[in-house]
Amino acid sequence: MSTGMSKVMSDMVHEISKALIYISYFSIVVPIYFLVRRKHVLKFRQYRLLGIFFLASVVTDIGSYILARYQIANIFLINVYFIVSFGILSLMYARLLRNAKPAIYSFFAFSAAVFVIDTFCIHGIERMQNYVTTLCSVLALGYAVVYYDHLLGTTDAQKIKRLPFFWINTAVAYYFGLNLVIFIFSTFVFENLHEDEVLTVWMFHNLNNIMRNLLLAAGLYYAGEKRS
Repeated sequence: MSTGMSKVMSDMVHEISKALIYISYFSIVVPIYFLVRRKHVLKFRQYRLLGIFFLASVVTDIGSYILARYQIANIFLINVYFIVSFGILSLMYARLLRNAKPAIYSFFAFSAAVFVIDTFCIHGIERMQNYVTTLCSVLALGYAVVYYDHLLGTTDAQKIKRLPFFWINTAVAYYFGLNLVIFIFSTFVFENLHEDEVLTVWMFHNLNNIMRNLLLAAGLYYAGEKRS
């Protein structure tokens, strides 16, 4: 491939990547909108936790944007967000799966311990912590599978698609399932691949993030409906 063509492709990747970053940032507005429309459901703890999850996402995105504008590394913010968001999801699933609450609390405590060890003894806070991201992703997928089993055992199959947490659970399964390979190799990706290759990988992540937020919005659309 000629140098001129390579530059054109590189510029195209940068432009698409930049567009997806902004779309990914603003896609969180969609589920927030539906949560505000269904604000009466905030009397339930699982929805309040979902609101905190959205808030953490917004704060992280704004912080990442500001740091990037000043050319300051923002990986530490991503690491902190990942363990915090997993903690919020763990509390949400502990509310949804009462019988599994002790196990879920134990899983989160173990993940937090791995995060502390990784921060102070292995990768540090300013490198991508692929041990933590992989562990949390696998556990989140486990939560999602158990909750699907719970729904199938307690809900009429014809009504399941109108349940808010069917879609919210699907958002969790989709996001962590499709991004699992990225999270496993995140340290290698950020430290060894060329910038264009990193952008291509992160484009895939941002597409998954947009889809996750749309699935969360679908769940909140059904939230608060009266069902017989």
